Amino acid sequence: MAILQEVSVDQIDELLAEAVSRTVPLTVTVGKEGSWTILRSRALAMRDDHLLVEMPVAEPQDAPHEFVPAERIGVNFKLKHHKHIFAATVAGQDRLRLEDGTELTVLALVLPTRMQRVQRRAFIRADVPPGRIVRASFWLGGRESEPSGPSAENPVWAGSVTNISAGGFQISTEAHAADGLDDGDTVGVRIVFGTDGETIYADAQYRHAESDDQGRALLGFQFLGLTETPEGRNAMQIISAKVAEFQHAGKKLGAARGN
Repeated sequence: MAILQEVSVDQIDELLAEAVSRTVPLTVTVGKEGSWTILRSRALAMRDDHLLVEMPVAEPQDAPHEFVPAERIGVNFKLKHHKHIFAATVAGQDRLRLEDGTELTVLALVLPTRMQRVQRRAFIRADVPPGRIVRASFWLGGRESEPSGPSAENPVWAGSVTNISAGGFQISTEAHAADGLDDGDTVGVRIVFGTDGETIYADAQYRHAESDDQGRALLGFQFLGLTETPEGRNAMQIISAKVAEFQHAGKKLGAARGN
């Protein structure tokens, strides 16, 4: 079964109506000139072929984003056992009166005609099992900014992926790698799975760093824009399949240790 499943048009209307009834939180992703901004919102109403959402607010490390009509953005939300993903067109700003009489300025999005869903378990981090090798390299500026060769001005860091999900990954790398990164930086990443060399390229956002007991840096990243392009969706399929494989291997290992 495909990891990314298409949702029918009738189901789209039902899902969005339920999201509105529950005031479901939304994640909005905006890509521009090789960088990404992640914003938080909520589904508030459906009116005149538009989805009305709370004005999206940027993460603390990102600058506020000014939405313009006809702009294309990515939207996702969690409902029941799936994460639902779609691309939306901005219609503009609107006003909405809530049940308590409060009036809000909201963002109006054209109702999507396509939506995909992925099981939420694919976003649960799976540790890379013992004996498996997943290599990664990353650089500042997004995947399109990959240097032709590492240099002091354009470093490329490398290491081993310790855990991964469809939402992000953690890499073990040299301790000084974190010195060249600021929270929220966009990086390009190349991940190679095992000896067969199955490879994905993606954009990711640097989220946090810690040290392991060997003095190496453990860096956490969030994938960006995987649903925006065919290449990104293929990468998500590969990642999700590997997550399921690693989760299964982890259960077998746990069962063997319990015997």
